[in-house]
This record gives sequence, C-alpha cells and structure tokens, in this order.
Amino acid sequence: MAGRVSDEAVFDAVLKVVAEQGYERATTRAIAEAAGINEVTLFRRFTSKENLLRQAVRSNFTGFSLDLDAPGDDVEADLLTIVSYYARLYETRGGVVLTLMREAKFSPDVAAVLAEPEALLEKVDEVVLHHQRRGALVVEPPRHTFFALVGPLMMRSFARRVDRRATQQPADPKAVVRRFLEGHRPEALP
Repeated sequence: MAGRVSDEAVFDAVLKVVAEQGYERATTRAIAEAAGINEVTLFRRFTSKENLLRQAVRSNFTGFSLDLDAPGDDVEADLLTIVSYYARLYETRGGVVLTLMREAKFSPDVAAVLAEPEALLEKVDEVVLHHQRRGALVVEPPRHTFFALVGPLMMRSFARRVDRRATQQPADPKAVVRRFLEGHRPEALP
C-alpha cells in the first residue's frame, strides 16, 4: 500500500499542471493524477481548486526568503536581495508565475490567489521609494522601477518557455543589478 502523498507533492503537481495548462483548463483530475492521488482525496484535503492553488502559492512563496522590512543605505545590496529572490522564483516557478499573471486579469479566482504575493510587491515598492527619497534611484512610479529591475529575469523565463534556443544559464543577480543601476541612478548635477 502506498503512503500518504505529502502536501508539498500535491502543491508541486498543481503548480506544474497550471503552468502547462493554465488555471481554467487545469482539471482537478489532471492535478490529482500528477500528484499520484485520487480526485476525491484531493477535494477532501483541499476542498476546491481555488483553495488548492491558494495553498500551493502560499507554500511556494514561504519557501523563498525576502527580508525587506528594513531597507538600508546600500541601494545595490537592497536591489540584489530583490533580484536574487525573483531570480530563484523565476528559475523554479517561472512558468506558473507567467501563467497566473496572464490569467489574473480574466479569472477572479486567480486574482484572489495573487492577493498575497501582491503584499510582497508592496514591500518592494517601499524599498524603491526609500531609495528614491535618498536620491539613489530615479524618481518614477515604483512598479515601473520594479518591472525594469526584474524584467530581464521575466523575459529569460518567458523566452525559455517559447524558444528552445534561448539561454539555459541562470541569470546572474549581481550583473542584473549592475546593469539596472547604470540606467536608473539619477544623473549627476553639473
């Protein structure tokens, strides 16, 4: 007799199936099969597909540490913390992140699930605003700064999903931050 399948194994299965098929097309039957459990067990343990996705996303995000509670005076160090976090996220879960971002606009279930990761983006906004007020970054809407910072990571993840010739090398967070800062530090006053 097989042992109980762990929640983590089920969460990995749901994130994999959603990355491949999208949330709306991913069936609980396909998720159960990928996890190696029966569909009734899936519902007994998680009650609904939305709840399953919510728990999987929550569990996945807690597996990454991002300490942004106290931004410092070193803009490069703080940005490196952010980029390192998102580099790991996109390397391991890039497919599901891109899928959920795309589907959130059309699916209230997905939008509700992404409310928790949105709180993380608000912390990133505070770090950006802190460094803008210090004069270390160009003043612009914080999300513009965020997307300019992590955009290369997102594109690398996207490119690997659609172009087999795209680089398979992980991004170098230090290089990403260095290149970003070349274009986002305020210009020196004459």
